[in-house]
Amino acid sequence: MTILIEQPNPRIALFAGTGAVLARDVGVALAKLNLRYTEVTESDIKRGKLRDFNILIIPGGYTAVMLDTLEGEPFDSIRKFVASGGKYIGICAGAYLAPQVVKLHAGREAPGLNIIAVENVRRSGMGLRKINIVNPDHPITKGYQGELTIWYQNGPYMKPGNLVTVLAMYDTTYAAIVVSNYHKGKVVLFSVHPEGSLNNGVDPQKLGTLGLLKNAILW
Repeated sequence: MTILIEQPNPRIALFAGTGAVLARDVGVALAKLNLRYTEVTESDIKRGKLRDFNILIIPGGYTAVMLDTLEGEPFDSIRKFVASGGKYIGICAGAYLAPQVVKLHAGREAPGLNIIAVENVRRSGMGLRKINIVNPDHPITKGYQGELTIWYQNGPYMKPGNLVTVLAMYDTTYAAIVVSNYHKGKVVLFSVHPEGSLNNGVDPQKLGTLGLLKNAILW
C-alpha cells in the first residue's frame, strides 16, 4: 500500500479523558503503527497543553459525556488549536462533536465545536460495515478503492456541507469519512473505526483499515 507522507513529525495528543472509553483502541493502533502519542485529559486541554502537539485525536466513547466534559473552555481551546494550524481527527464520538450541532439521543441537540460543515444523523448498531471509497486519489484514501469492510459502532451518518470533501460513503446520501479545512488547520472525521475494536476482536491490520488512520495522521 502506498502512503503519501506529508507530515514527517506528528506530535499526537490522544484524548483519554472522561467519556473517551475507546481511547485504548486508538492507542493500541498507534503503537502498531510505531507512532508515539501522549494521552491528554480535559484538564490538560484547559491548561493549554495542546500547544505541545500538532494533532488531536478525539476517539469513540460516550458522546453526551464527552460533550459535558469538553464544552466551554476546552472546546474553545480545541477551536484555537485547529484554527492555528493543528489537525483534528474525530472518530465516532469525535465526529459527533465536530459540527455546529451535536446530535444526542432522544432527539436532543447541543452546540458543537463548529469546525466543519456537516450535519450528523444519529445511527445505532455495531459490527462490520461496507463503505465505498469515492475519492481514492486523496492522501488519506491512497491505496484504497471501491468497497471496504470496516468496523462500525454507532457512528454518525454525515451529510456534507460547504467546502467538505467526501472520501467514503455509506450510500448515495450519507458519508462515512470526510475532511475539511478550518482556518489554517485540518479536520478529518471518521464515522467508522479504522482502529478496529479490541473488545470485539477486530484487528485493523488484518482487516486492512489501519492504513486509513496512518494516512490521516501523516497527511
